[in-house]
Amino acid sequence: MIERLEVRIPDINVALANELLKTAKDRILLRIGLKLTLFPKELESVCVEVVMAMYNKHQMKADGVDNEKVDVFSVKFVNRLLDEYEPEFNEYRKMYAAEQDESTGKLRFL
Repeated sequence: MIERLEVRIPDINVALANELLKTAKDRILLRIGLKLTLFPKELESVCVEVVMAMYNKHQMKADGVDNEKVDVFSVKFVNRLLDEYEPEFNEYRKMYAAEQDESTGKLRFL
């Protein structure tokens, strides 16, 4: 995903980009509520968009935001960003559940 960020923000600091990506991924995984070890490819675009918003906020030096310091993103701020993606998260949960149902064998008694 770092490559996608560099396309959108060519001069982004790699350390900052990695930190923002880590934060966004962690929050997204918590939001979808599934115990996954790898970040889902289907949600990478959402993650990149969230990181873009976080980066833009970082560039504004957190003007007009309560309870936040420069370079620090509160859970409240990130959760507000994620709220707009709730329909995508719901669709992912449904897709994931369907895949799990298909991958587990079912025994039917007649």
